Amino acid sequence: MRTFTRVQSAEAKSSLEAEVAAEKAAALGRAGRAIETALLRLEYPDDQTAREDLLLDAAEAVQAYFLQRELNGLRDQRDIIQAFAIPRAVLNRIGIVRRRPVSASAKKAEHAK
Repeated sequence: MRTFTRVQSAEAKSSLEAEVAAEKAAALGRAGRAIETALLRLEYPDDQTAREDLLLDAAEAVQAYFLQRELNGLRDQRDIIQAFAIPRAVLNRIGIVRRRPVSASAKKAEHAK
């Protein structure tokens, strides 16, 4: 069995910390792009998606971004609200849980009881 020296242990820890920091940054970037996409869909809706669904999609993206920021120790969201120009209608829907349509298999399982 090989033992690590203190230097090797510190280097491994430093390498792991760098990898974790890089993944946190990448996740924050993905979440930011999801907000941009959701807000664009809200601004330029298609004819088939209800406005309420678009608002809830945007709220979910914003909530995910806020949570990702908080995981990185960034608690104040005011600058992000301004930077992305997040509408009040979206902010008011953060945390709302939608009822998802029940799948056919779930309906069958319910009837089997």
